[in-house]
Amino acid sequence: MGDQAPTLITAVTNVEVSLAVKDLEATARWYRDNLGFQETLRREFPEYGTRIVFLEVNGVVIELIEDQKWRAIDRPNPPQHTTIQGVSQIRFKVQNIEQVVERVKSRPDIQIAWDLIVVEDIGFKEFFIRDNEGNILQFAETFQPKT
Repeated sequence: MGDQAPTLITAVTNVEVSLAVKDLEATARWYRDNLGFQETLRREFPEYGTRIVFLEVNGVVIELIEDQKWRAIDRPNPPQHTTIQGVSQIRFKVQNIEQVVERVKSRPDIQIAWDLIVVEDIGFKEFFIRDNEGNILQFAETFQPKT
């Protein structure tokens, strides 16, 4: 029995993320206007002091949760963003990261958290911004590494 692997809890097929936000309406609008998300569900839970909205685009789902007891954390910009426990960023795969970088840099209202980096040996191009509430969003394009 000592060498037997534990039984899986379940097989997973997808991941969704929930973000605790200060301003539900402003953040839902930010994700709609900047990334094309659409609202799919909204609900209030007055007994918990929370409101939620689910957003979806291209099969990607984000739940925003506004809580009356919300408080901010101060997560530093990359590469130090991983020094605090929890989800350090939300990663979105893109087809043309240079186009994303160009569009973001033309928008003074979007804060760049870490400019474009290329990690040749693993085939990643990455670029980081912050949403309207300071959450870190990573855009990544993958490519075949040179051997």
